[in-house]
Amino acid sequence: MTHMTTLDKSLGAIVGLAVGDQLGCLVEGKSPGSFDRIRDMPDGSFWTDDTAQALCLTDSLISIQGFDLDDQLNRYADWLYEGYMSCKEWAYGCGPTARLAITNYRESGHASPVKDQETNGALMRLAPVPVFYSRDLKTGIVMSGESAKSTHDNVTCIDACRLYGSLIIKALNGEDKKSVLTHEPELWMDYPLDQSILSIATGSYLEKDPPAIKGTLDIVNSIEAALWAFDRTSSFGEGALKAVNLGDDADTTTAIYGQLAGAFYGYSGIPQDWKTSLVDRALIEYMGKKLHEVRFNG
Repeated sequence: MTHMTTLDKSLGAIVGLAVGDQLGCLVEGKSPGSFDRIRDMPDGSFWTDDTAQALCLTDSLISIQGFDLDDQLNRYADWLYEGYMSCKEWAYGCGPTARLAITNYRESGHASPVKDQETNGALMRLAPVPVFYSRDLKTGIVMSGESAKSTHDNVTCIDACRLYGSLIIKALNGEDKKSVLTHEPELWMDYPLDQSILSIATGSYLEKDPPAIKGTLDIVNSIEAALWAFDRTSSFGEGALKAVNLGDDADTTTAIYGQLAGAFYGYSGIPQDWKTSLVDRALIEYMGKKLHEVRFNG
Protein backbone atom coordinates (compact mmCIF):
# COMPACT_ATOMS: atom_id res chain seq x y z
CA MET A 1 0.00 0.00 0.00
CA THR A 2 1.06 3.60 -0.52
CA HIS A 3 2.08 5.93 2.29
CA MET A 4 -1.16 7.88 1.85
CA THR A 5 -3.24 4.69 2.10
CA THR A 6 -1.55 3.57 5.30
CA LEU A 7 -1.94 7.07 6.75
CA ASP A 8 -5.65 7.07 5.86
CA LYS A 9 -6.15 3.75 7.62
CA SER A 10 -3.98 4.51 10.66
CA LEU A 11 -5.66 7.86 11.17
CA GLY A 12 -9.02 6.22 10.60
CA ALA A 13 -8.45 3.81 13.50
CA ILE A 14 -7.66 6.64 15.95
CA VAL A 15 -10.27 9.11 14.75
CA GLY A 16 -12.83 6.32 14.36
CA LEU A 17 -12.41 5.46 18.03
CA ALA A 18 -13.00 9.08 19.07
CA VAL A 19 -15.92 9.62 16.71
CA GLY A 20 -17.61 6.45 17.99
CA ASP A 21 -17.05 7.51 21.58
CA GLN A 22 -18.52 10.97 20.98
CA LEU A 23 -21.45 9.59 18.98
CA GLY A 24 -22.56 7.53 21.98
CA CYS A 25 -21.69 9.73 24.93
CA LEU A 26 -25.13 11.25 25.47
CA VAL A 27 -26.94 7.90 25.51
CA GLU A 28 -24.40 6.08 27.68
CA GLY A 29 -26.22 4.13 30.37
CA LYS A 30 -29.61 4.27 28.64
CA SER A 31 -31.32 0.98 27.93
CA PRO A 32 -32.18 0.04 24.32
CA GLY A 33 -35.39 1.68 23.16
CA SER A 34 -35.48 4.22 25.99
CA PHE A 35 -34.02 7.05 23.85
CA ASP A 36 -34.73 8.58 20.47
CA ARG A 37 -32.81 6.66 17.84
CA ILE A 38 -29.43 8.26 17.08
CA ARG A 39 -29.25 9.21 13.41
CA ASP A 40 -26.41 11.71 13.39
CA MET A 41 -23.76 13.20 15.69
CA PRO A 42 -25.80 14.69 18.56
CA ASP A 43 -25.53 18.40 19.32
CA GLY A 44 -23.55 19.03 22.48
CA SER A 45 -21.78 15.66 22.33
CA PHE A 46 -18.17 15.11 23.37
CA TRP A 47 -15.78 12.22 23.83
CA THR A 48 -15.08 10.52 27.14
CA ASP A 49 -12.54 8.35 28.97
CA ASP A 50 -12.28 5.95 26.03
CA THR A 51 -10.64 8.57 23.82
CA ALA A 52 -8.68 10.25 26.63
CA GLN A 53 -6.99 6.97 27.58
CA ALA A 54 -6.35 6.16 23.91
CA LEU A 55 -4.63 9.54 23.55
CA CYS A 56 -2.53 8.85 26.65
CA LEU A 57 -1.54 5.50 25.14
CA THR A 58 -0.77 7.13 21.79
CA ASP A 59 1.33 9.79 23.50
CA SER A 60 3.35 7.13 25.30
CA LEU A 61 4.02 5.11 22.15
CA ILE A 62 5.11 8.25 20.29
CA SER A 63 7.18 9.76 23.09
CA ILE A 64 9.32 6.73 23.90
CA GLN A 65 8.89 5.11 20.45
CA GLY A 66 8.04 1.86 22.16
CA PHE A 67 5.88 0.06 24.69
CA ASP A 68 6.22 0.65 28.43
CA LEU A 69 3.39 -0.07 30.89
CA ASP A 70 4.82 2.25 33.56
CA ASP A 71 5.01 5.12 31.11
CA GLN A 72 1.44 4.42 30.02
CA LEU A 73 0.25 4.29 33.62
CA ASN A 74 1.98 7.57 34.44
CA ARG A 75 0.00 9.20 31.64
CA TYR A 76 -3.25 7.54 32.75
CA ALA A 77 -2.56 8.87 36.25
CA ASP A 78 -1.95 12.37 34.87
CA TRP A 79 -5.31 12.06 33.11
CA LEU A 80 -7.16 10.81 36.20
CA TYR A 81 -5.68 13.31 38.63
CA GLU A 82 -4.98 16.33 36.41
CA GLY A 83 -7.26 16.00 33.37
CA TYR A 84 -4.36 15.38 30.98
CA MET A 85 -5.60 14.57 27.46
CA SER A 86 -9.23 15.05 28.53
CA CYS A 87 -11.69 17.18 26.58
CA LYS A 88 -12.92 18.41 29.97
CA GLU A 89 -10.95 19.97 32.81
CA TRP A 90 -11.12 16.66 34.66
CA ALA A 91 -11.04 12.94 33.89
CA TYR A 92 -14.58 12.56 32.63
CA GLY A 93 -16.13 9.10 32.73
CA CYS A 94 -13.46 6.98 34.40
CA GLY A 95 -14.76 3.45 35.01
CA PRO A 96 -14.30 1.78 38.39
CA THR A 97 -11.82 -0.86 37.18
CA ALA A 98 -9.48 1.67 35.59
CA ARG A 99 -9.88 4.05 38.53
CA LEU A 100 -8.85 1.36 41.00
CA ALA A 101 -5.88 0.21 38.92
CA ILE A 102 -4.61 3.74 38.25
CA THR A 103 -5.08 4.77 41.89
CA ASN A 104 -3.20 1.68 43.04
CA TYR A 105 -0.36 2.54 40.67
CA ARG A 106 -0.24 6.14 41.85
CA GLU A 107 -0.01 5.03 45.47
CA SER A 108 2.37 2.08 45.06
CA GLY A 109 4.53 3.04 42.10
CA HIS A 110 4.03 -0.27 40.33
CA ALA A 111 1.34 -1.76 38.12
CA SER A 112 -1.56 -3.19 40.11
CA PRO A 113 -4.15 -4.23 37.53
CA VAL A 114 -7.54 -5.56 38.57
CA LYS A 115 -7.84 -9.33 38.11
CA ASP A 116 -11.50 -10.15 38.66
CA GLN A 117 -13.36 -7.77 36.32
CA GLU A 118 -14.20 -8.74 32.72
CA THR A 119 -15.00 -5.18 31.69
CA ASN A 120 -14.26 -3.38 28.44
CA GLY A 121 -11.92 -0.62 29.65
CA ALA A 122 -8.79 -2.02 28.01
CA LEU A 123 -10.46 -2.79 24.68
CA MET A 124 -11.96 0.70 24.34
CA ARG A 125 -8.51 2.36 24.09
CA LEU A 126 -6.70 -0.36 22.13
CA ALA A 127 -6.25 1.07 18.61
CA PRO A 128 -2.89 2.88 19.09
CA VAL A 129 -1.15 -0.43 19.86
CA PRO A 130 -2.13 -2.36 16.70
CA VAL A 131 -1.43 0.78 14.66
CA PHE A 132 2.06 0.99 16.19
CA TYR A 133 2.77 -2.71 15.55
CA SER A 134 0.84 -3.06 12.30
CA ARG A 135 3.87 -4.18 10.29
CA ASP A 136 4.22 -7.33 12.42
CA LEU A 137 0.97 -9.20 13.06
CA LYS A 138 2.29 -11.67 15.65
CA THR A 139 4.04 -8.97 17.68
CA GLY A 140 0.95 -6.78 17.38
CA ILE A 141 -1.19 -9.56 18.84
CA VAL A 142 1.14 -10.00 21.81
CA MET A 143 1.43 -6.28 22.53
CA SER A 144 -2.32 -5.74 22.16
CA GLY A 145 -2.77 -8.23 24.98
CA GLU A 146 0.00 -6.67 27.03
CA SER A 147 -1.67 -3.26 26.78
CA ALA A 148 -4.60 -4.55 28.82
CA LYS A 149 -2.36 -5.37 31.78
CA SER A 150 -1.94 -1.80 32.96
CA THR A 151 -5.50 -1.94 34.30
CA HIS A 152 -7.07 -5.33 33.46
CA ASP A 153 -5.09 -8.48 34.30
CA ASN A 154 -7.81 -10.89 33.28
CA VAL A 155 -7.47 -13.57 30.61
CA THR A 156 -10.76 -12.68 28.94
CA CYS A 157 -9.82 -8.99 28.71
CA ILE A 158 -6.31 -9.80 27.51
CA ASP A 159 -7.53 -12.22 24.87
CA ALA A 160 -10.24 -9.84 23.68
CA CYS A 161 -7.49 -7.28 23.07
CA ARG A 162 -5.30 -9.90 21.35
CA LEU A 163 -8.11 -10.90 19.02
CA TYR A 164 -9.27 -7.38 18.25
CA GLY A 165 -5.70 -6.21 17.73
CA SER A 166 -5.26 -8.90 15.09
CA LEU A 167 -8.39 -7.77 13.26
CA ILE A 168 -7.34 -4.12 13.31
CA ILE A 169 -3.91 -5.01 11.91
CA LYS A 170 -5.48 -7.06 9.12
CA ALA A 171 -7.71 -4.09 8.25
CA LEU A 172 -4.77 -1.67 8.40
CA ASN A 173 -2.89 -3.88 5.96
CA GLY A 174 -5.68 -3.77 3.41
CA GLU A 175 -7.36 -7.16 3.78
CA ASP A 176 -10.99 -7.42 2.67
CA LYS A 177 -13.75 -7.75 5.24
CA LYS A 178 -14.12 -11.50 4.87
CA SER A 179 -10.39 -11.98 5.44
CA VAL A 180 -10.37 -9.60 8.40
CA LEU A 181 -13.12 -11.56 10.12
CA THR A 182 -11.97 -15.07 9.14
CA HIS A 183 -10.56 -17.05 12.06
CA GLU A 184 -6.98 -18.23 11.48
CA PRO A 185 -6.27 -21.04 13.99
CA GLU A 186 -2.53 -20.97 13.31
CA LEU A 187 -2.26 -17.50 14.84
CA TRP A 188 -3.33 -18.87 18.21
CA MET A 189 -1.56 -22.26 18.34
CA ASP A 190 1.14 -21.21 20.81
CA TYR A 191 -1.16 -19.15 23.05
CA PRO A 192 -4.78 -20.30 22.54
CA LEU A 193 -7.63 -17.88 23.04
CA ASP A 194 -9.89 -18.12 26.06
CA GLN A 195 -13.00 -20.11 25.08
CA SER A 196 -15.35 -17.12 25.31
CA ILE A 197 -13.15 -15.10 22.95
CA LEU A 198 -12.51 -18.07 20.66
CA SER A 199 -16.26 -18.39 20.24
CA ILE A 200 -16.39 -14.79 19.01
CA ALA A 201 -13.37 -15.31 16.77
CA THR A 202 -15.17 -18.19 15.06
CA GLY A 203 -18.31 -16.12 14.46
CA SER A 204 -20.67 -16.29 17.44
CA TYR A 205 -22.16 -12.93 16.38
CA LEU A 206 -23.07 -14.06 12.87
CA GLU A 207 -26.41 -15.63 13.69
CA LYS A 208 -27.44 -13.24 16.47
CA ASP A 209 -29.50 -10.08 16.65
CA PRO A 210 -30.54 -7.83 19.55
CA PRO A 211 -31.37 -8.49 22.33
CA ALA A 212 -28.86 -11.38 22.11
CA ILE A 213 -26.42 -8.75 20.82
CA LYS A 214 -25.96 -6.13 23.53
CA GLY A 215 -23.57 -3.27 24.18
CA THR A 216 -22.84 -3.62 27.87
CA LEU A 217 -19.78 -3.11 30.09
CA ASP A 218 -19.02 -6.83 29.77
CA ILE A 219 -16.10 -7.27 27.40
CA VAL A 220 -17.53 -10.36 25.68
CA ASN A 221 -20.74 -8.48 24.92
CA SER A 222 -18.76 -5.43 23.78
CA ILE A 223 -16.51 -7.14 21.27
CA GLU A 224 -19.36 -9.27 19.95
CA ALA A 225 -21.56 -6.18 19.46
CA ALA A 226 -18.78 -4.28 17.68
CA LEU A 227 -18.11 -7.16 15.30
CA TRP A 228 -21.84 -7.64 14.68
CA ALA A 229 -22.16 -3.98 13.66
CA PHE A 230 -19.06 -4.22 11.45
CA ASP A 231 -20.17 -7.44 9.77
CA ARG A 232 -23.75 -6.36 9.09
CA THR A 233 -23.00 -3.04 7.40
CA SER A 234 -21.07 -1.61 4.46
CA SER A 235 -19.93 1.83 5.64
CA PHE A 236 -18.44 3.41 8.74
CA GLY A 237 -21.52 5.50 9.43
CA GLU A 238 -24.05 2.70 8.96
CA GLY A 239 -22.19 0.42 11.36
CA ALA A 240 -21.62 3.15 13.94
CA LEU A 241 -25.34 3.87 14.08
CA LYS A 242 -26.09 0.17 14.55
CA ALA A 243 -23.61 0.04 17.43
CA VAL A 244 -24.69 3.22 19.19
CA ASN A 245 -28.39 2.38 19.08
CA LEU A 246 -27.75 -0.76 21.11
CA GLY A 247 -27.68 1.63 24.07
CA ASP A 248 -26.27 0.71 27.51
CA ASP A 249 -22.50 1.33 27.26
CA ALA A 250 -23.11 2.96 23.90
CA ASP A 251 -20.05 5.20 23.74
CA THR A 252 -17.65 2.34 24.40
CA THR A 253 -19.38 -0.14 22.07
CA THR A 254 -19.19 2.43 19.29
CA ALA A 255 -15.59 3.41 20.14
CA ILE A 256 -14.60 -0.27 19.88
CA TYR A 257 -16.46 -0.57 16.58
CA GLY A 258 -14.89 2.68 15.36
CA GLN A 259 -11.34 1.40 15.82
CA LEU A 260 -11.82 -1.52 13.44
CA ALA A 261 -14.18 0.25 11.05
CA GLY A 262 -11.86 3.27 10.90
CA ALA A 263 -8.91 1.02 10.09
CA PHE A 264 -10.97 -0.73 7.41
CA TYR A 265 -12.77 2.20 5.73
CA GLY A 266 -10.05 4.74 6.50
CA TYR A 267 -10.21 8.29 7.74
CA SER A 268 -11.72 9.25 4.39
CA GLY A 269 -14.60 6.85 5.03
CA ILE A 270 -15.73 8.51 8.26
CA PRO A 271 -18.63 10.95 7.62
CA GLN A 272 -17.21 14.43 7.15
CA ASP A 273 -19.76 16.19 9.34
CA TRP A 274 -18.95 13.80 12.20
CA LYS A 275 -15.27 14.65 11.87
CA THR A 276 -16.13 18.35 11.78
CA SER A 277 -18.11 17.95 15.02
CA LEU A 278 -15.33 16.07 16.81
CA VAL A 279 -14.20 17.89 19.94
CA ASP A 280 -10.49 18.78 19.84
CA ARG A 281 -10.32 17.34 16.34
CA ALA A 282 -6.94 18.95 15.63
CA LEU A 283 -5.34 17.28 18.66
CA ILE A 284 -6.71 13.83 17.83
CA GLU A 285 -5.68 14.04 14.20
CA TYR A 286 -2.23 15.35 15.11
CA MET A 287 -1.69 12.44 17.52
CA GLY A 288 -2.91 9.96 14.91
CA LYS A 289 -0.57 11.36 12.27
CA LYS A 290 2.42 11.35 14.64
CA LEU A 291 1.71 7.73 15.57
CA HIS A 292 1.62 6.78 11.90
CA GLU A 293 4.86 8.69 11.32
CA VAL A 294 6.61 6.73 14.07
CA ARG A 295 5.20 3.46 12.75
CA PHE A 296 5.94 4.19 9.09
CA ASN A 297 9.46 5.52 9.63
CA GLY A 298 10.43 3.21 12.48
